[in-house]
Formats: sequence, structure tokens, C-alpha cells
Amino acid sequence: MKNSLKKIFHFFFRIIFAKLLMPKPHTKIRKILLSGYTGLGHFILKSVLIQKIEELYPGVKIYIITGNSFGNEFVLDNYPAFILKQESGTLKKNIFFLKLRREKFDAIIMPIDAAPPFLIRGSILAGIPVRVGHIFSDEYIPDYYYTIKVPLKLRKIRSELDINYDLLAALSSRRITRDYKPFVNMHLNGNALQKFGLQRGKYVCLQIGSSNGMVTTKRWLEENFKSLIERLAKDFPGFKIVTIGDTGDSEVVNNVCRNISSVNFLNLAGKTTLNEVKSLISNSKLLICHDSGLLHLGNALKKNTIAIYGPSDPDIYAVNLSTCHIIRKRISCSPCQGLFPGKFSFLTEEESAKLCPVPECMKAVTVDSVYNKCVELLNVNQLVV
Repeated sequence: MKNSLKKIFHFFFRIIFAKLLMPKPHTKIRKILLSGYTGLGHFILKSVLIQKIEELYPGVKIYIITGNSFGNEFVLDNYPAFILKQESGTLKKNIFFLKLRREKFDAIIMPIDAAPPFLIRGSILAGIPVRVGHIFSDEYIPDYYYTIKVPLKLRKIRSELDINYDLLAALSSRRITRDYKPFVNMHLNGNALQKFGLQRGKYVCLQIGSSNGMVTTKRWLEENFKSLIERLAKDFPGFKIVTIGDTGDSEVVNNVCRNISSVNFLNLAGKTTLNEVKSLISNSKLLICHDSGLLHLGNALKKNTIAIYGPSDPDIYAVNLSTCHIIRKRISCSPCQGLFPGKFSFLTEEESAKLCPVPECMKAVTVDSVYNKCVELLNVNQLVV
């Protein structure tokens, strides 16, 4: 019965919205919608598409569609964004997309991690004639959803940036040169340093939490962070140690920071906006973080970044950045998480956490290894920020 209803729905939806009410594609692309309906880090890796779109289509107007809790609208806030609340019901979503018809978009690009089914259907309701997205064997996607279907290539190790670029190459029907340096706009919050009593280049940003406090195996051990903070605060009195993170990270961060009394330590986790975090990282001497959105933010800001890795593999683009310093200890079972956890036979972070509550790969990363890299980066070019 359920399958029959689905078939009926798709039959009428396709006839009415994907055919009868669908505008004809323009010969020239003038207005593109890019899906940012994904986490912060994944969205930052889509920034390379924007520069390339502007290069391929001079004068094009680019808009972003995203949810209300990702913060992606602040990453590239010089580009207009449509915010669709994640908690919206079906009716509100449909109304949202029907109103979007007045924008008359020529095309929408929906990368694999930013293409929930409601968004693909919504792009049809919005009358967007050219819809570009990935197809892959693990998931059924109705034939009419995308007008340009791009097979997902995962047979060899590839950068997520390349996976995104594949969509644009298919849309433009040409080979494109690929740049592997994500970016964010530099409209930084100039008041952040003054607000928190910090001086440019005189502090280190530290991410203790991860995944906004949700279950994850990518988090380094709390006792290791405590030891690292105490050593840095003692050995580098000229630098403040500043913790940053989402509101959901506060409990984890507070557990670590509760008994740290150094005057060189400042806990800002859950106390900043994303724009303030962007400014804090940009003006810091160094960022220490996990495999997370803040890692990609630090890389995009061209900041010296120490990235602590465990159950996941670093993206090739990050490995090749001179400012990204990856610390990891390979063990027999790592990596156990793929590029997109929960897809393609890889475990979700929740599943990984059940199997391995205290990941051996994260335990294997010693305080000394992180501390020694901090010493190297804080002592070199001490006067250059």
C-alpha cells in the first residue's frame, strides 16, 4: 500500500511540477542556487565552487540555501542566503519553495551531503529547471529529481573538494582547473578582541569539544586537554589559551576547565557568535582542533592549525596545506569513519561510539606530540603574526 501511494505521488508530482509547471532552461545561466544544507566544515569546502562558478559564468548571481542551525550563512556572508528552518513541517517547507519560484533560478547545485530529499523536491516546486546532483548505488533517487546526474566517484581516495567540483564540471560540460584552497570572506568582527580582552597574535585558540556536544569519537581525551592547557599556560606566559566552541560543547569544556586557575586561560566555549569565532581564529597565533568545522575554518583563514585526528582520514587538500599540521597515530582499526559517516558501509559517529566509547586511536595521540608541535609553531617567527 505504501509503495503504491509513493508511485502515485511521484507520478503526479513529476507530471505537474517537473513537466507542466517547469520553466524552460535558459541558454545562459544567470542565477544559481548552491545548497549549503550541511555542516559547517562541509560547507566551507564548497566555497571553492563559488569562485569557480564566477569564473565560468561572468556576472552570475549566486545564492545559498541552508538551515538555521549550521551557521553557514556567516561563512560567506557577502552572498545572499535563504534560510529554511530545519524544524519546519512539510507544509511550511512546501510554501517556502513555492515562494522561491519568484526568484527564477536557472540552476541549483546539490552536493551529496547537502541534498536531503525534501530539498530536491523543493527545487522542483521552486521551478528550477537545471538541477545538478550526485547519484550512487546505495540510495534510490527518482529519475526526474536531477536533470544533470553525476555518478559519485569514491573508488580511490579523493578530496571532498573534487567531489564538489565534479558537479560543476558536469554543469559546464567542460574540464575545469581545480583550486584546493577553501576560503571564507574576511568581513571579520573587529570588536571581538576588545570584547574579550585579547591582543592580536598573543593567544592560542583551542577546541576541546566537537560536534556541538553530540556523540562523537573524534574528540581527544579530556585529561589530555587539561594537561596540554596547563603546560602551555605555564611555559608560554606571553600567550593566552582560549577555548572556543558551540553552546553544546560547554559541558565537555567545563569538565576540562573547572580546576584550571591560570590567568593565561580564558574559556569562551558557547559564549561567541560564529563571526566572533572567525575573528578570534584569524587573529590568533595558532588553532588546535579536531576533525571538525573549525579545522576547515582555520584552514580557510590560512591560520597555522594543529589538527588531532583519530577515526577519520584527513582530506587530501588539508594534508597538502603548509599551515595544516596533522597529528595522528595509526592503529589497526583506523580509519573506521568515511568521508560521509553512515553512508557507503561506513559507521555513523553514534555507531562508532557504541563500539568504541574511548577510541584507541585518540588515546594513542599523546600530550607530548601535540605540545611539541605547539612549541615548534609558537617559537618560530615569534614576532610575525
